[in-house]
Amino acid sequence: MPDLLTLRQTIEAIVACCDDGDVWDRYAWVYADGDDPLDARFYLSSGDEEDELLVDEDGEGLPPFAAEHALTHYLEAATFADVLIVQKRQRPLSTPEDYARALDFYHRRDAFLDLGEASESDIDEALRAGLSTGLFTEYDLVLAACPPERVGDAARTVAELFALSIAEALALCRQLPLSLGRRVNRRDGERIERRFTALGLPLQKTEHRALPWT
Repeated sequence: MPDLLTLRQTIEAIVACCDDGDVWDRYAWVYADGDDPLDARFYLSSGDEEDELLVDEDGEGLPPFAAEHALTHYLEAATFADVLIVQKRQRPLSTPEDYARALDFYHRRDAFLDLGEASESDIDEALRAGLSTGLFTEYDLVLAACPPERVGDAARTVAELFALSIAEALALCRQLPLSLGRRVNRRDGERIERRFTALGLPLQKTEHRALPWT
């Protein structure tokens, strides 16, 4: 059974995606039971549900769960994410209340809330707090150690992943630590990590959180 979500839970569900494309793949619309984002409960529908809409008394097409709970269209999921992206770009340390104001502004005016560019001090503070530069979680991956007998395997993997010659990859793998990705998304990070795990070579991984409260 799907769940009705608070604003905070809805934001967390969106930022749990890998990137913008993943949002498109997972979700179609955000539905809500009210106009105030802080008080409303939300529902994230999938694309499959948009093919099974029920028409309510106002002639509006809703997924069965949204119709059952008397929800209305709030924003397209991709637009909801865009509002979060713009807000975080302007205020990297935004709170749920900050995101609520930005969403409410867009919902009422069909326009992004313009707060101006983020200050350098805000950006520096967000980076010190371990936050990602974009809306989604980011990872740094480092090959810190490699037994001599595995250097060849590691070099072949590096060459395949990054389109390098074997000679170039060998030189890199002989001068560890080797950065294999800085601030990559979860999908790319997992792809790189799987290749080295299969070789028995664990990577050092640093996670940059999407939100200050997670």
